[in-house]
Amino acid sequence: MKKTIRKSITFLALGTAVFFACCQNDEIGKLEQDSAVSDAREWLESNPTSLEALKYAKTISWENAIILHNNGEQAIEVPLKLAEGATANVVQDEDFKTYMRLLLIKNADSSYKVFAIVYTTKDNAFNNDDKTFDILTLGSKFSGYITIQKNDNSIAYSAEFDNGEFSGLHNYSAEPSTTNRLVCTYYVTVGPYTTCSNWVWYPDYTSLPGGNLPPGYMPGISGPLWPNGYPYPPIDPCAAAVKASGVAANAGFASARDAVAAAGAANGNEHSITLGTPGASGTYTNSAIRTNGSPNGVSVNESLAGAFAAIHNHPNNTALSSGDIYAAVTLNTKNTAFSTSFIITGGETYAIVVNNLAQAQAFVKQFPPDLSPNYPPEFPDAIFNPIFNITSEIGNSIDSKTAAIGSVLDQNNAGITLMKLGPDGKFARIKIQKNPNGTYSYVPC
Repeated sequence: MKKTIRKSITFLALGTAVFFACCQNDEIGKLEQDSAVSDAREWLESNPTSLEALKYAKTISWENAIILHNNGEQAIEVPLKLAEGATANVVQDEDFKTYMRLLLIKNADSSYKVFAIVYTTKDNAFNNDDKTFDILTLGSKFSGYITIQKNDNSIAYSAEFDNGEFSGLHNYSAEPSTTNRLVCTYYVTVGPYTTCSNWVWYPDYTSLPGGNLPPGYMPGISGPLWPNGYPYPPIDPCAAAVKASGVAANAGFASARDAVAAAGAANGNEHSITLGTPGASGTYTNSAIRTNGSPNGVSVNESLAGAFAAIHNHPNNTALSSGDIYAAVTLNTKNTAFSTSFIITGGETYAIVVNNLAQAQAFVKQFPPDLSPNYPPEFPDAIFNPIFNITSEIGNSIDSKTAAIGSVLDQNNAGITLMKLGPDGKFARIKIQKNPNGTYSYVPC
């Protein structure tokens, strides 16, 4: 009996100590949160913003502010209370209700980038003061639109979500365009009058203000939230080939390809140029040409504004390598706009397109490269051996090996499409199938 009592007392003492420790930690956390919110509020009050959303806000609900942490970076999301009679909709539909919040992203110098977040949903249970819901944790039930407006009142991002999952960009056209389009992103009603707020969406292919970002980039421009851009929706491999063909038709692509090919022919080394979103002429921007002074490897310029692709040469006329495949996934993971790698080899131009990043990342996780000092990454045996088996049947030319790699990638749902530029100036997907008689044939789109 005494042992039982002693155990009970010990348990209660320990439990009390833990309880008080938790209370103390909660208090420290609350003080830190209060300080972070206070700092953001003080900065905003000393640095007025011209955000259009604030014209229709009655108050800023600092008491319901949420602190966001993303890879060590801090941001504050705080609900806005709209003025009497003011509503806003992403689409002209009375069933949609719109709720606004401010997003303040803290910079290294303790200043803030300021955005307005517009949540638009038909969910009547949506509570804008709910601290368990924020831009980083949309939850499994949010369906509707999210629009993010920059401090200059241009749109940084607008997309539709279904049950918490990204389902497509809103007010976005995948077709290249050099002319801006006026898009009413939401309507404001004050009293009996409804007017368009007249926000402008600049196509991502133009160099106009707000148009120098890759589609889906979200929302802090250079960080800290979603520093890698918001995930692209998967694209059909044949549609990816059409998109790559559009890139090939741009003068910026042609100039980069010619420069890389000429440099490689001159000194026998690999060279690389990164392609970025177009300048005023509509031509893709080109980074300075790079080389590591080696015929087997070159670094890629990842910092070019609007970077979305890179082109490099294989001076020894070798086929696409496993290192090229893994590098393409790495580049796309670091920057979701960077989905294409072009390779010049054997007098032809090939492309590696990550058309489904989630699948590509899963492929790399399941089949990580074999790494050895002073050697490029190689496919593990589970991928290398099937590629070897196919090439032993169809040959080891550049086209044959590329087809073999593509076939094994397809078999493993790698989310990666291999392509070749044809004499018509268009890229075609490389896909083969084995026929009943043991031969292989190409599968057109």
